[in-house]
Amino acid sequence: MAKKVLIGVLLTILAFSFTGTREIKGNPFYNVPFKQVVLEQPPLEAEGHILVAAQEFFSLMGGSVDWYRNRGVLRGKKVAVVTVGSPTAEIDGTTRRLETAPVLVDDRLYIPLTLALEVLDQPGRGYENTYLPSLQGGKGLHFRYYPVYDLQASYDPNLSQLAGRLFLAYQNPNLLSLEKLYFNLPANAPYGKGSQITVSRVSVNNRPVTFNTKGSTLEVFLPAVLAPQETIFVAISFTTKIQDGASGRLGRTGATLMAAGWYPILAPYVAGSWQGMASAYFGEPYFAGSAYYRVRLTVPTGYQVLASGRETGKWEEEGQVIWTFNSDQPIREFAFTAAAGWDFITRQAGPVQLVMAARDEPAMAALDAAERALDFFQRVFGTYPYSYLHLAFVPLDDLAGMEYPGFIIISNRKGFNPATVVHEVAHQWWYNLVGNDSVRSAWIDEGLAEYSTLMFYRNFNTALYQTKLDEIKRLGALTGQPVDLSLEEYGDEQAYRRAVYNRGALFWLEMEQAVGGEVLRQALSYIQRYYRYEILTQKALLTILKYYGATAFNFHSYLRN
Repeated sequence: MAKKVLIGVLLTILAFSFTGTREIKGNPFYNVPFKQVVLEQPPLEAEGHILVAAQEFFSLMGGSVDWYRNRGVLRGKKVAVVTVGSPTAEIDGTTRRLETAPVLVDDRLYIPLTLALEVLDQPGRGYENTYLPSLQGGKGLHFRYYPVYDLQASYDPNLSQLAGRLFLAYQNPNLLSLEKLYFNLPANAPYGKGSQITVSRVSVNNRPVTFNTKGSTLEVFLPAVLAPQETIFVAISFTTKIQDGASGRLGRTGATLMAAGWYPILAPYVAGSWQGMASAYFGEPYFAGSAYYRVRLTVPTGYQVLASGRETGKWEEEGQVIWTFNSDQPIREFAFTAAAGWDFITRQAGPVQLVMAARDEPAMAALDAAERALDFFQRVFGTYPYSYLHLAFVPLDDLAGMEYPGFIIISNRKGFNPATVVHEVAHQWWYNLVGNDSVRSAWIDEGLAEYSTLMFYRNFNTALYQTKLDEIKRLGALTGQPVDLSLEEYGDEQAYRRAVYNRGALFWLEMEQAVGGEVLRQALSYIQRYYRYEILTQKALLTILKYYGATAFNFHSYLRN
């Protein structure tokens, strides 16, 4: 469903009562645009043409595939015989030239999408106008539907709490029906350092429903089974008690509030299950799918707010100030900081407005690093799709910096290093635009952010590049742990950072040597295009890397799985 339609329907539900859920009649999965789905086994790209994994694709569409060694037989409304590496195929006994030859990646046969659709009697008309035939499978595919969050919260510094209400428009993107929704409550985990989210009421389609909270999980029972592509509206009333004196990602130090993980956030649904939080206090113990956000924050007069959204309004009302924000495009989560006494510096970098909140910190140096990194990573990985990038110096004891969508916080308690800003800007591509499981595969975004920082300095300051490279090599050599352990398995932050950050960066440096810098850039650019606003699994990542030439790469030297 289009962004404007979802937002419009969400606003309607706030004013009118809806009853029940609609029945789906007929086949709801007919004539689905190919560009609107995400395949579990990733498509590949060859000279502008799309290849799909034959076995998985045909099982979704009601066909079948048999193949032995390098020869495959595709069965749908037609029958085609293909050979790996051959630019021709026999379709119903007639030899036909293909736009690109089939390939093998591991044990999977990849064939041109246009050939697959012809055998299934659904000819494509170019990528933008290609529609899939009737979908028969229940797994291996989901739709590119993104929820809409409407968050309203009021901050009371005397009580050190946020009182909020979340309205969520959710369209089931899976080919499986759902009986429950699960939300993560990050504040209730060790991550929150004593903060706490309390949920008082949940309704679905304007009717109260049963819910359970257990630790960092909120379980919402739906009044009726939610069919694929069906939309519901969830309202959650909650209060978040903020730990006072906690100088971290969620907490208050003096008059500075840092709010990340402060509201119930829909748990990501990956590989057929809802993904909860890790019990670790370090790293990123939760991750999220992308969503559109509209947020209204009420704070006392004198407080200034900087957030993960574009500011759309600010006005006083009964001695308080109301700030409103909107995400231009889907983002992973909404974080903000509120404080008094900041100086704001703004700078325009093309269509992106950079805003820096600081007091006596090196604001200009941070802005310079952010602007240069933003420009560089857009040229390397693809367009930054938001109209804003916000930065703020806040009291962080455990971290030099932290990334959120369109929003970067930098510690004012540690010595400033521009490389921190470059690393966090890289996370706008590796974490926000392309997400991953940060509990079990944190090496993907953290390793890529470190590798991206090395790329930046290799282009702009070779001395700093060498210094940072030597440090990564030194720390990476201190551990032999795999980079893809879960957070809990690392045991402490030092072991986690040496494996995930340092060995994670060494993985990408070795990959660069194996396939070549330009080829790796092409692979990463393709990932950015196909998985934008999606979650990249480790399995899909390795398939893409092998296709781009990493067939002889020693993955086992880095990965347990």
